[in-house]
Amino acid sequence: MIHVVTTVHNRYPITEKFVESLCRQDCEVHLILVDDGSTDGTDQMVRRKMPTSTVLYGNGNLWWAGGLQKAFDWLREHAADEDAVMISNDDTVLPAGHVAAGAALLTGERLVVSPGYGAKSGELLDGLFWHSFADGTGRLLPPGSEGNCASSRNLFLTVGQWKKIGGFHPFLLPQYFSDFEFTIRAYRKGFRLECFEELAYRFDEEATGHNSYSGLTWKKLFSKRSGLNPFYRLNFILLSTPPRYLPAHLLHQLKRYGKRLSRMAGRGR
Repeated sequence: MIHVVTTVHNRYPITEKFVESLCRQDCEVHLILVDDGSTDGTDQMVRRKMPTSTVLYGNGNLWWAGGLQKAFDWLREHAADEDAVMISNDDTVLPAGHVAAGAALLTGERLVVSPGYGAKSGELLDGLFWHSFADGTGRLLPPGSEGNCASSRNLFLTVGQWKKIGGFHPFLLPQYFSDFEFTIRAYRKGFRLECFEELAYRFDEEATGHNSYSGLTWKKLFSKRSGLNPFYRLNFILLSTPPRYLPAHLLHQLKRYGKRLSRMAGRGR
């Protein structure tokens, strides 16, 4: 069995395109959709198009990590360890054969990462990364690489692997950094993270949160939708950084934030 996990909130048109791409796959797919308080009828659409889906519900406060944790709890009770899982954002459009191809690449020590290309730009924007424990910098790696950090926008693993890695941290990392912390934890536990060009997909690069200091307000900076939120970045550092790198890493990040926040204060935002 191959389970596809995603969590959504009021993105009916985007989620519908994702579900339709699942319907075009050449294998049996069981969708686990976590509907985090949608009011636009997303759950009804999913049940209509994929009647065998499992729909789990939240009240709007689960965010990405809480939604994935809810799906993980379901899988621990109802799925076999050897079952494959594809975690994916609903803003991805998957080519035919994508799900089966990704599941077939799984091994006992390998997690499979798909390279994500922007639907408008055509550029490689997401997938596998190399993360520096010393200062938190990272670089996106090309397909064919092995890394130590990956996005969960399109990530394959088995239920058994997920159990060994453990769950998410919905309070400490509700949205951004949750997947990076999860995959770094997997890497530190001995799993290989590998990216494959044959699993390339496209996604809407505009359907995301606040990840640039340009035009950023204080309200946006500290929102859960901000990938620049200093509270969540600190939690990520503390959870993912080996102790010997922690002092240098924290000092680097404090200097970095100090400079950028000073610029924001100077602009009066």
